[in-house]
Amino acid sequence: MKPLMSIPLLALSLSPLPVLAEEDMREMFNELKSQVKTLQTQVQQSNTRINELEKELSQAHATQQPVQTTPAITPVATTAKVDEVVNKPAVTVGDVKGTFKIPGTNTSLGLGGYVKTDVLFNSVSAGRDKFGDQFTLYSQIPLGKSPGEHSQTTFNAKESRIWFRSFTPSSWGDINTHLEMDFYGDPATFTYTPRLRHAYGSIGNFLVGQTWTTFLNTNVLPNLLDSGGSAGAVYGVRQPLVRWTQPFTVDNLPMDVQIALESPRSRIRDVPTADADVFSTPNADRYPDLVARINFNPDWGKFSLATLGRQVRNTDSFGHSQSEWGGAVSLAGKIDTVDLDSIRLMLNYGNAMGRYVASLNTFEDAALSNGNLQLINIYSGMLSYQHFWSKDWQSNVTYGFVHANQPAFAGNNVTSQVQSIHANLLWSPISPIIFGMEYIYANRESVDGRDGDLQRVQFSARYNF
Repeated sequence: MKPLMSIPLLALSLSPLPVLAEEDMREMFNELKSQVKTLQTQVQQSNTRINELEKELSQAHATQQPVQTTPAITPVATTAKVDEVVNKPAVTVGDVKGTFKIPGTNTSLGLGGYVKTDVLFNSVSAGRDKFGDQFTLYSQIPLGKSPGEHSQTTFNAKESRIWFRSFTPSSWGDINTHLEMDFYGDPATFTYTPRLRHAYGSIGNFLVGQTWTTFLNTNVLPNLLDSGGSAGAVYGVRQPLVRWTQPFTVDNLPMDVQIALESPRSRIRDVPTADADVFSTPNADRYPDLVARINFNPDWGKFSLATLGRQVRNTDSFGHSQSEWGGAVSLAGKIDTVDLDSIRLMLNYGNAMGRYVASLNTFEDAALSNGNLQLINIYSGMLSYQHFWSKDWQSNVTYGFVHANQPAFAGNNVTSQVQSIHANLLWSPISPIIFGMEYIYANRESVDGRDGDLQRVQFSARYNF
């Protein structure tokens, strides 16, 4: 077989091959050889990079694994647990300052409040376990030379508050909620019972829930340490209501109108008693209190005019009912003066605003005698000046006055007039903290001409969060 195979090879070697074809073959071979070397180099570099990445990944897993003080778990389980934690969605910043997003929703949630401790030195005590020793309650100021405790000291932290708020955007407008509590639920001095202050929700311009009455413009209230407030201001009534707010502008002046239906509660004095703050609430109300307020907001202040219309109704034990319709009006304003200083004022008048003025249970809405229901005409006023000594120091001086035209048949202990003076010095070294001292003078006068005075010095420390 070998001789036969060599014949064709010999013939091929002796045949004349073109020189050009031979050179092309040589160039093609050299090019293929160069490409193979390039591919080998790239493969080596890729293997080196893969080894580096595997090493970095191992180091990352080792860093994420917690220090084990209990028997070790298997490496596979530990890695799976770490990956699960890393892949959970993080809590993000909410749409409103001081809030965070609830994971998986568009709702921003906020938590806040403050811790406040009050130290009060009273010239006379309102009596054992009375709110009058914890804040100014005008109806509990003793008349004449009271046999009660004098030069009394009280510590409490009941005004401390906590609130939750939520903000959710929607096609109908922003959906907002507010829930707030303090610890004034029981008058006992050393009992801290939570009390609901606010609980409401709003969508766009529509609000439903418990909050400040629309009859009160809270922007005009003076900055006081005493939670009882000035005698002449509209009292801080918080009650369930339904309210619509419609903003608009007139000649570039921002304004808004508020219309509300609010929870009715007739407060009636039907029997002369020894206690000036004892009234009956017959729970016979048929119609909600009607409130309308217009707010003016110029660059140099805030003003409002509010009107109140309500029915006061009583049903006795025999089923006999009596009712009277009455109303009231309130003008309130805050005027900016020099730098940060301001003047605040309120003027109020009406024959059905007994529970809307002064502090808790000071005046009745109507008096009942021999089956006749008589509304009480009341007028009141408040004037306050706020002065900033510096950005950290401020003072507020406030005077308030209320007079009620009580009927001749009212009991001798029934309150006919109250007035108050508040003067304070507040220091806020940093924004979350306020320290302050306040002097309070309050006077109550009864129908028979007797009066009683309360002098109080209050020290407060408040820490916001």
